Amino acid sequence: MNDRVREYEKLLAHDQQCASDAQKSIQQLVIWRLAAFSGIVFSFIYLAHPLNWLSAAALLILFLYLVKVFIKKEKEKKLHDRLMLINQQELEALKERYSQFEHGSEFIDQHHAYSFDLDLFGEGGLFQFLNRTTTQLGRKKLASWLNSPLLDHKKLHERQTALQELATYTRWRQYFSAKGHTHDEQDVQLLQQMAGHEALPKPKLLRRLIFMLPLISIVFLTLLILGFIPWGVFLLPVITNGAVLYAYRKTINSFYQLYGNQSNLLKSYTNLLKLIEQKEFKSSLFQSLKQRLSAHPKKASQIVDELRQIMARFDYRANLTFALIAEPLFVWDLICIYQLDRWHRKYGQYIRDWFDIIAEFDALSSLANLNHNLAEWALPTFESGEFCFSANDLAHPLIKSSKRIGNDFRMNGEGKICLITGANMAGKSTFLRTLGVNLVLALNGCRVCASWFTLKPTGLFTNMRTTDNLQKDESYFLAELLRLKQMLDQIESGQPLFIIIDEMLKGTNSEDKFSGSKALTAKLIRLKANGLIATHDLKLTELEKSYPAQISNKCFEVTLENDQLAFDYKLRDGVTSTMNASFLMRKMGITD
Repeated sequence: MNDRVREYEKLLAHDQQCASDAQKSIQQLVIWRLAAFSGIVFSFIYLAHPLNWLSAAALLILFLYLVKVFIKKEKEKKLHDRLMLINQQELEALKERYSQFEHGSEFIDQHHAYSFDLDLFGEGGLFQFLNRTTTQLGRKKLASWLNSPLLDHKKLHERQTALQELATYTRWRQYFSAKGHTHDEQDVQLLQQMAGHEALPKPKLLRRLIFMLPLISIVFLTLLILGFIPWGVFLLPVITNGAVLYAYRKTINSFYQLYGNQSNLLKSYTNLLKLIEQKEFKSSLFQSLKQRLSAHPKKASQIVDELRQIMARFDYRANLTFALIAEPLFVWDLICIYQLDRWHRKYGQYIRDWFDIIAEFDALSSLANLNHNLAEWALPTFESGEFCFSANDLAHPLIKSSKRIGNDFRMNGEGKICLITGANMAGKSTFLRTLGVNLVLALNGCRVCASWFTLKPTGLFTNMRTTDNLQKDESYFLAELLRLKQMLDQIESGQPLFIIIDEMLKGTNSEDKFSGSKALTAKLIRLKANGLIATHDLKLTELEKSYPAQISNKCFEVTLENDQLAFDYKLRDGVTSTMNASFLMRKMGITD
């Protein structure tokens, strides 16, 4: 951990120095640029010698050069400011503070197989712990991976290998984050809009128009300047151009809704594509992603940059002065929509896949960041054959390390159910979430919060936090039954599942609850499901006698020390011998 702290502190110091140097250069350039501009004005006003034109021209060239350097330095400073923020955030993360990262509350889904129960999204959730995405598409990609982890051995191995490689490229990942930073849903909107792109009718006619109309305007303008025609004649091509633009007004507006005001987004994506293209990767996953960028002979970054340049030119129409000149003389909007349509005809089929590749790199960078920051965590191994789930010192990744208590866990073979009992607050629910969250991490190719971890990849389904639905007229009990039915349907369809249930059938009386829980547990065994069931119903643990090869009893105990409850949160064999509800009620003054 100290090595990562030193690494981020060193990078932060470097970026602070670079940002400071860039700021000094910017301040100097402001002075030099003002001096050059003053020199231009001085040359025209006070120098009567013919050299004033030469002097003014030289100063103008100098001024434009200084403007170019100024813009470059401003970009450089913004880049290092962003890199500084990234390193500051990572230093906070190493202190186990994650509130600076987006939490993805919009991805909360109460009906998902496990994400709601495991608190994957929202404040303090796993997504916030992992999330370092820089694009909205990457953010959505990361959320979708957490909701549907990999089960294929080959794909898991490929991603795990790729993450281990990417974890070593700290600076590359930081540049990816800094250069791709977007603040809104523009990337998602652009893809949706481009999918609705309609080809221009009669493109050949439009090509002739954008060639002939500007040419005629230039000829008439030249004749006007030379004095061969009066103003009235010159207005003829201007009026004609205006009529043509009016005829195409709906098409122009439609194109501007699709492509307008988004050139900055494309600039970020061009930068990200360049970073990917320029980096040499060893893992097969990254090589295959780069091959998808090579579907066209031209580089993907060049093609996307072409679109960016056209979109930037289309945005010139927002400048009133430019529009008053370029539209009537050169039918500027027609040129832009023709170029956009031609680009889309040639390259539109590739853009969605290229954006998806950027999103994959973005999401992978977040997962690799975890592997880098927590290199002491275990790298899972994956088994085939019968089900197995074994871990040493397994703990919840979101509990602070100073309070984190690990437990060993073993489950081998099909149709195994572990019944977990324990007093209130003894650690049952936390342990259930510990297994679930680490399983999600493992099946995304990440390191897990354990010293050792092996697993046969399997799906996950939980039933821990069922809620009623008044709008659908569903009671709590009915909602739980529907969720259990959903779980059983998946198992019966042949989908292997690891199930996690926290207190079955909470919405009915104790006798009904016991008989229902007993029947459901027996059915899960018959269906060869694997998983954990936490229960306060100690009678349920007697099922171990009927199914000694399938059911095991584990518990969390609590002790009373100096009239205070003491929890060690350690998983033990057997059935709990202590309960604490009455004690706590007396302690809090609820009962006498």
